[in-house]
Amino acid sequence: MPCYNRADILAATVETILQQQETDFELLLIDDGSRDQTLAVAREIATTDARIRVFTQANAERGAARNHGLRQAKGQYVNYFDCDDEMYPRHLRAVREYVSQHDQVEVVHVGYEIIADDGQVLAQVKDFSRQTTNEALLHDNFLACNSVFVRRDVALDNPFVEDRRLASAEDWELWLRIASQYTFHSIEECTFCLREHDGRSLNTIAPDAIRVRDEFFAELMAGNKNFARRYPKQVDYFVANRYTFITLTLALTKTRRLDTLRYLAKAVQADPTVLWRRRFLASLKHLF
Repeated sequence: MPCYNRADILAATVETILQQQETDFELLLIDDGSRDQTLAVAREIATTDARIRVFTQANAERGAARNHGLRQAKGQYVNYFDCDDEMYPRHLRAVREYVSQHDQVEVVHVGYEIIADDGQVLAQVKDFSRQTTNEALLHDNFLACNSVFVRRDVALDNPFVEDRRLASAEDWELWLRIASQYTFHSIEECTFCLREHDGRSLNTIAPDAIRVRDEFFAELMAGNKNFARRYPKQVDYFVANRYTFITLTLALTKTRRLDTLRYLAKAVQADPTVLWRRRFLASLKHLF
């Protein structure tokens, strides 16, 4: 679990993990160069339970912190949990039951709830019946990091990209990389909640950071040979969608018209069918 400047909430999150029905687990807390008392809080928490180990590193973003924890992990499966969310009691038990009945699959994910600050349930993400996860991931990243359990040998072969340009999409890139090689199995049970708040990274990312991130993301997937083999007709589609996400973000600023037009052109060049997609049309609407 990566931790950065979360001294105020870390203990509460850890408490939900320690209340798991499944007791055979280890919890690795990775302080990512926090400037508050997160490291001291983590070390104090670790004195209360032998299953908790604490590591620290210079600030390098969550992908690097998760990789740090992965290299120290001893368990058969790895779950990258975020320190501002809440684990329900069956989070680990539900997965253990599934993998014991399905021949130790490479990767499995669970459902979850999205909770507002006032405790209201905003949404449940647990119906995975419309299409396979492997196919659905081409269109959107509906999986939180907390959702996914990866067998440790597979995780070691597929670490997070640590380049800061990919920050806030490093999990989606990893899921697609794994989906290019293995089948995602799903459990339609909500076993944790995401707590929606203004400080979540997806709520604070700037337009230029999105531009850099999605252009780099498109470059990574276009150059991934496993991705091209698994999705031979979808590479151009995915790249064009990254460009239209950039165009809509820039169009909404109302100040980046030339940049918006440039990325619209790149989207069409990558895949002409993008002309009829809603995000392309929405970009045009906000541009003129």
